[in-house]
Amino acid sequence: MESAKRKGSPVKAKRARKVKKQDGIKKPTSAYLYFVSDYRMVLKKKGENISRVQEVAKLCGEAWKSMSDDEKKPYSEKYLTDRARYLKEKEAYDKKMGKDPNKPKRPQTAYFFFLADFRKEMANKTLPDGKKIPTLAGERWKTFTDADKVIYEKMVEKDKARYEVEMTEWRKQNPEQPKKPVSRKKVVVVEKEESSDDSDDDSEEEEEESESDSD
Repeated sequence: MESAKRKGSPVKAKRARKVKKQDGIKKPTSAYLYFVSDYRMVLKKKGENISRVQEVAKLCGEAWKSMSDDEKKPYSEKYLTDRARYLKEKEAYDKKMGKDPNKPKRPQTAYFFFLADFRKEMANKTLPDGKKIPTLAGERWKTFTDADKVIYEKMVEKDKARYEVEMTEWRKQNPEQPKKPVSRKKVVVVEKEESSDDSDDDSEEEEEESESDSD
């Protein structure tokens, strides 16, 4: 009975996720993640069980907060070095793909401005089990009223103005090349001469008549 019910029950179609185009370039590692990599080894030497992810994340976050800027400097330098590597590889990739790295970036949406603020707010904080920053940000954004979003909408308008100014300047330096007309091949239709059965019959009749006359 249960199997019959399952067969009869409608199956919800899963939405196909949009696959982002990957350029194969590793994103730069943050200063904090460089620190976490080192601090995990410190905790291991102290006998801590580093397999407990949430617990280790909490200890790392607390240690990072207590550090001075000078103590964080080696990790910040590692990040800057890795960021330079990423930008260099990205520029080479964009050139290969025919993209102009100097072309102005499109204006951001209100949500992405909020997400940037949310990431700063959540920096070094211990996240709930199984939760990620984009998920938490989405949940917070859903609770926002129009009044809450006004500040980010203003950011959007300002960014749109920036984009238009930069694009105007970019177009001056990169005038659009006239497109070459596409030559269309003419299709010549050759009509075949149809063999007439009537003409064949006529010729046969003429031959018969000539033979009868000769007789």
